[in-house]
Amino acid sequence: MPRLPRRTTLTTRATLLAVVICVLVLTLAYPLRLYLQQQADIAALAKQNAAAQARVDALRETVSKYDDDTWVEDEARRRLHYVKPGEKTYLVPVAPPPSPAATDGRGRSSPDDAWYSQLWSQANGR
Repeated sequence: MPRLPRRTTLTTRATLLAVVICVLVLTLAYPLRLYLQQQADIAALAKQNAAAQARVDALRETVSKYDDDTWVEDEARRRLHYVKPGEKTYLVPVAPPPSPAATDGRGRSSPDDAWYSQLWSQANGR
C-alpha cells in the first residue's frame, strides 16, 4: 500500500502558527493602544500650548500699548473722564427706565415694595 502523507503535521503547524500570531497580536495590542493614547494626549497638549501662546502674545501686545503716550492719554480720557486744563466736560446722567414690576398698572405699590414705599403710597392716597 502506498503511504499517504501525514496531514496532521500540516494541521499542527498551521495551528501552531495561528497561536503564535495570536500571541503576537495580543502582546502588541496594549502597547499600541498606549502609544495611540499618548499621541492623542500630545496633540491635545500642543493645541492647548498654542492657545496659551496666542494669549501670551495678545497680552504682550496690550502691555506694549502702555509705552505709547497718546494711547495712555486717550484711555485716561475715555475711562477716567480726565480732561485737559481749560476743557469743558458735560456728563448727562442716564435715568433708569421705570420698572413695570414696581406698580400693578394703577399706580399702586405691590406687596413686594419696601415698607417706606408702601407707606408713601398710602399717605398719598394711591
